[in-house]
Amino acid sequence: MIKKPQNSLSVFSDSYETARKQFLSEADAAGAIIESFKHSSAHCPDGAALFTDTAWLGPRHASNVMIMICGTHGPESYTGAAIQLACLKARRPLTSSTAILLIHAINPFGWAHCSRTTENNVDLNRNFIDHQKKPLETDLTQPVQDLLRSSNARGPRFVKIMLGLGKLLLSAGSSKLLNEISRGQYHHADGIGFGGRSPEWSNETLQKILHTHLKGSKRVTIIDWHTGIGDYGEPCFLCFDEIHTPEYNRALQVWGKGIERSHTNYSSGERPDYQGLLINAARDVAQAAGAQTTTCVIEFGTYSNLKMLKALLIDRWLRIDAMTSRPALKEKLKEQVLRSFYPIDVQWRASVLNHGAKIFSDSLAALDAWKEES
Repeated sequence: MIKKPQNSLSVFSDSYETARKQFLSEADAAGAIIESFKHSSAHCPDGAALFTDTAWLGPRHASNVMIMICGTHGPESYTGAAIQLACLKARRPLTSSTAILLIHAINPFGWAHCSRTTENNVDLNRNFIDHQKKPLETDLTQPVQDLLRSSNARGPRFVKIMLGLGKLLLSAGSSKLLNEISRGQYHHADGIGFGGRSPEWSNETLQKILHTHLKGSKRVTIIDWHTGIGDYGEPCFLCFDEIHTPEYNRALQVWGKGIERSHTNYSSGERPDYQGLLINAARDVAQAAGAQTTTCVIEFGTYSNLKMLKALLIDRWLRIDAMTSRPALKEKLKEQVLRSFYPIDVQWRASVLNHGAKIFSDSLAALDAWKEES
């Protein structure tokens, strides 16, 4: 179990710049090998450079590697970064065969600009596909995207959107509709869940980091931290490996029954058929390097599905349709998006840190105890 530092809530930051400074300082103090990857085109709102940073703790050619990623979706970045920082402060002793790789701000534009997408309005967590073989539109794609893009100068037209979705719910069913909204789409660049037309800078940077660090690794555990799904302040475990495979069984052993319950966190009772997930791409790179893998997206719940959908709609509006709207209104709605994914509530933050510490400790212990399979 990780020993929590004094004033532990100080690991939660209030900006990308502050979080990066804390991460680099603590990683250096912990003796980590630090690498920084400067964004090739995007910048902070004030024009400053953007970076994805990594910290490697432990032997350089370890056979066991635990990877923790934060920052896939901008407003969700703070929580994963806080857990990473707490882990650095814990100074957990590592065995001679185990290392930790922390990937901080994999989508730095989204974090710095309080947007779930990259600089190209791309949902990074739908970008890891073969872009020569994009998933086809369904009969719901066009009507759903037309509805979700309904807005005016004051923001998304929530009443129109909800009434329209209600009609589609009656005709298509909840599972099909939720899947359409969530799975990702590749034809409407100004819509929700756009997966892009080519690999994003963040996509290419992640692949570069993993290819470099996983040479010679034999057993790799990967956690991608998120917020927004599940019960308030509680972890929700999402494993995307097929049931009964060795990968799924290991995830079940490490993270328990929460793996089996992951489908219950969706209003339809079924998990969407997500396309282009970062966690699966990271798993594939590790396996291509010859490693066995145990992987999980771990969410911390915030608010209701309806409130989170509204946050997604506002996020899209701010990026695409708010150019001529009043600055005060835009700032107010941006704060609403941020707090939907990153509550200021100290009890929520304390719960996240407590759970995060246990998850980290359990995951590292399981990695150390992992016996290689034939």
